[in-house]
Amino acid sequence: MIMNLNQRQKHMMKNIFKPFIASILLALLFTFCSPEKPESKKALIKGEFPGYEGELILSKVTSNKVKVLDSADLSTDKTFSFEVNAPDYSVFRLSTAELFPLMVIIKAGDTVNITGTDDKAWPYRIQGPEECMLLVDYLERLNRDHYTVDSLSAVFHNSQDHPDFLAIRNMLNNTFIELHEGHIAYARQYVTTHPSSIASIIVLNGFFKEFALFHQHDDFNYYEIVDEALTERFPENNYVLEFHSQVENIRAAREYEQEAKMRLSSGRLVPEFQLPSTSGAKIGPQDLNGKNILIYFWAAADAKSRQTNPFIRKAYEAYHPYGLEVLAISFDKDPNIWKAAIELDSLPGIHVTDLKGAGSPVQKLFNLKMQLPTFFLIDTRGRIFKHSGDFSKLQENIIDLYNQKPDY
Repeated sequence: MIMNLNQRQKHMMKNIFKPFIASILLALLFTFCSPEKPESKKALIKGEFPGYEGELILSKVTSNKVKVLDSADLSTDKTFSFEVNAPDYSVFRLSTAELFPLMVIIKAGDTVNITGTDDKAWPYRIQGPEECMLLVDYLERLNRDHYTVDSLSAVFHNSQDHPDFLAIRNMLNNTFIELHEGHIAYARQYVTTHPSSIASIIVLNGFFKEFALFHQHDDFNYYEIVDEALTERFPENNYVLEFHSQVENIRAAREYEQEAKMRLSSGRLVPEFQLPSTSGAKIGPQDLNGKNILIYFWAAADAKSRQTNPFIRKAYEAYHPYGLEVLAISFDKDPNIWKAAIELDSLPGIHVTDLKGAGSPVQKLFNLKMQLPTFFLIDTRGRIFKHSGDFSKLQENIIDLYNQKPDY
């Protein structure tokens, strides 16, 4: 009986512990196998503007648009708080009707505190992470310089009746030039010092008033420096990827420019093409072999071209008896306007057009970019002697074509 009792007790204890052990195992399973709680992708922009009663608008800035996300009415509550979705570094803008727009760069977990001040040149006091503050430092300099320029403009308008207005105007112009050049120097130093900051993208594509700070072709080395540094630091960031595409496009354009410059340089054969003339027959420079040719690119709808047409007529009258032919290529779309301008201006020569306007393949072939009017002088061997947009020296250039040996 004792043995049977012990066995019964053991059996009971086993049945009691089975569900207890199972619950422990289940708890452990959930502990080790359940997914981790995802981290927040939010960032916080908050602050207060004690002396302002308008609407504060929050927007997200990308390479091609500004999208309004939220707003706060500061008329009733001087404080504001915006929670934004920023899984990676992103650019946000705060704007009002009266204050300078403010941009901040933030990512998930960041907090930016902004307080309004009485400083008219820079009405913000800002605390934020390093990437944000790099941009803030630049924007403060930009807006303080803008504020100075606005002050100069006010002096200019208020002194127009002053007896020494001309001297005042010259002084103001010189001051503006110094400010502009000083800011350009600052911007170049900035991107050189902080090439791996997203703020440098904003600076590179920025303006001082209406003047671009960087020329994409002439200042391409700055774009390359920033692109290389940012691609290494933030290879997956959307702003960096878009900037990299921009740099690649600039690089391709520069290579095309260099190729076009070489292809259209003195001594090179003029590119071959054929376009329909006023009679409908197709003709191009290769059909005028053995003649000196003045290729004249113009448009009837272009005022400068119409002002230049008398110079072309005089050149034709003076040198056509000596074998000079004018091949006038129009970039017009309306045949009636084109033909009417030829007759009205008594424009001589052979006239051709494809009626495609700025989309003409010939425009790309001669790398014109609608810089009208422009001329090319071609020698009797079909080689480029000279090309320019300066018609004041046209006659001199034609004399050189006839009287001097080409330097190629």
